[in-house]
Amino acid sequence: MTLPVATHQDTIPAPAGKSVRATPIFRAARIIHPFPTLLNVAATAGLAFVAAGGAPDGGLLVRMLAVMFCAQCAIGVTNDYFDRELDAATKPWKPIAAGIVRPSAALLLAAAFAIAATTVAATLGVGGFMLAMLGMTCGLAYDVRLKRTVASALPYMVAIPVLPLWVWVTLGEWQPVLWWLLPLGALLGLALHLANTLPDLDDDRAHGVAGLAHRLGAARSMLLAWSSFAAALAASAILSLVIDYELRIYVPALGVGAGALTISAGVYAARRDGFTLQLGFGALSLASAVLAVGWLAAAT
Repeated sequence: MTLPVATHQDTIPAPAGKSVRATPIFRAARIIHPFPTLLNVAATAGLAFVAAGGAPDGGLLVRMLAVMFCAQCAIGVTNDYFDRELDAATKPWKPIAAGIVRPSAALLLAAAFAIAATTVAATLGVGGFMLAMLGMTCGLAYDVRLKRTVASALPYMVAIPVLPLWVWVTLGEWQPVLWWLLPLGALLGLALHLANTLPDLDDDRAHGVAGLAHRLGAARSMLLAWSSFAAALAASAILSLVIDYELRIYVPALGVGAGALTISAGVYAARRDGFTLQLGFGALSLASAVLAVGWLAAAT
């Protein structure tokens, strides 16, 4: 599948020996939000190996990765479609705002990715299909409406624990201990939502976005993000009293989470700007993935 792009040329020169068209095509590909998309695909693969206690069935894993990739692409493209007017004012380099991808083409592309995700998910069994659809629906609901309401954190708080639950259910490896993912994942989801919103807080608010972070303000949102992440770390540690962890796996994962929290708070205290907010979100995102995989490997 290729992205429909406008015919005008980018002003950035192409590398020697490369077609000038490679540059707008590369920029157009950013409409799928490659970082969160590939991070979720990688997390799915890692969780599948943990759930299976080794290499899962190859065909099933490929289908799961395809579902995650297509669902995340659908969410990313939908986000850019519904944010196109906001992006025109605040992020003119984004594909739709820059005129590289037409809005109508983006809408068709989002629908195609959503249909592909739904079609492949239908081969994963009833539980796998339902949880996959729940996760994708959370992302799409955020894009279409909830981003601009006080309930903006809700899709994150639901979708993040749904990811590992989906993997375990799809692979037929369900265990009762996985219910603990609901509160732990909700805390991580709240932290990541706030951390993700903060770099764009002022621009969003100036153009009418009124999500949870915009209502709380920067200082309280940052404090709540750190507190939620710290609460998830503390809760996972307290659960060692009732769950027989494999400590050699859990302790390093906990250390990564604590280190990311320290980095996020430390760099922000040293230099309060957009770059440190982006760095803090990246650190918490990667640490959340490591913590989730480590906790699941230690507890299941």
